[in-house]
Formats: sequence, structure tokens, C-alpha cells
Amino acid sequence: MKRLLIVDDELAIVEALQDILSVEGYDIVTAFNGAEGLHRMADARPDLVLLDLMMPVMDGREMLRRMREDAGLQGIPVVVMSAGRISDEERRSSARFLAKPFELDVLLDTIAELLVEPQPNA
Repeated sequence: MKRLLIVDDELAIVEALQDILSVEGYDIVTAFNGAEGLHRMADARPDLVLLDLMMPVMDGREMLRRMREDAGLQGIPVVVMSAGRISDEERRSSARFLAKPFELDVLLDTIAELLVEPQPNA
């Protein structure tokens, strides 16, 4: 079972995503700011992170920057979710960008695409 970390300060969004993605068969871990997200990553070791940018305490930009500087976290795909714009650097540092509000099907397809494991050669 693939584990996803949802990092967003809006409780309604976190709960909705957690409910939907759990039904889809994912193990869900949540955090409400970047500092909590980094802490949760140490224990949870997620396969993918869904990351909001605008949050208190530590925003998503700082969390993403710290992830990319940490050799143990660099390879984890990050889907940035934001109603605001992101810089070219943030776009390069994340696997995907989804503008809020986004379609649920687009989110599910994005997650599935990023979590596809390479098939061994026959």
C-alpha cells in the first residue's frame, strides 16, 4: 500500500483528501504546516507528498526547499497544490503543480502516474 503525506493548513481540504484517497487504497498521513510535515516524513516515509504552499509556521516553499536539500528526501515526488502562482524554481523542484481548485480526477491520475513502479524488463 502506497503512503501519501498531505500537508495543508485547511482542515476541510485535509479531511476531504484523506477520505477520498483512503477509499482509493492509499495509506494517508497528515500535517498542517511544513514543520509538522517534515517531522511526519521522518516517521512515515511517504511515497508521495501533496503540499500546499501557503501555511503558517513553515510554508510549503520552505518545506520543499528543505526536502530538496536532504539526500534522504530528494527522491520523494511532491505535488504542489496552490491557489497562487509558483516560481519556475518551485515548478522544477516539484513533480507536478495543481492549481486549486482542481478536479478530483486530475489529482487521482497525477498520483497514480507518479507512483507507477518501473516494470522489470522481460
